[in-house]
Amino acid sequence: MEIQDREEIAEEKEAVEDESLEDMVKVYLKIRNHLRETQAKFAEEEASIKEQMATIEEHFLERCKEIGAKNIKTKHGTIIRMVKTTYSTDDWQSFYEYIDEHKLYEVLHQRIHQVNLRTWLEEHPTLVPKGLNVVSSFSISVRKTK
Repeated sequence: MEIQDREEIAEEKEAVEDESLEDMVKVYLKIRNHLRETQAKFAEEEASIKEQMATIEEHFLERCKEIGAKNIKTKHGTIIRMVKTTYSTDDWQSFYEYIDEHKLYEVLHQRIHQVNLRTWLEEHPTLVPKGLNVVSSFSISVRKTK
């Protein structure tokens, strides 16, 4: 065991004996539990509210369809009927070939799948792509004692 390792172990022992950390962990866990309870209650209420809004929105859509309107002005606000179009594919290989053939790279999202790239780099540590930025940071996780 190197001297640095011994120093780290000594620091960890000091931390365990630090009563203020014991108290802070207790408070932290209490706050986290309260946050989770509050989030769960809000999620239930939010779902109910969204369901009510969806029911009213369906009525608005039907009314716009009946009278052939794109929007309806009221004294409290304007109902606007919009068209939302989404695109997807069930044949990625053909879609990639089409994108490549027509040089339509701008139709794809410019983001990196974090887990897949991390896995690739772990398996191929010498094949790092040019222009790749890597930022690592420390974070804290607190586990409740069982």
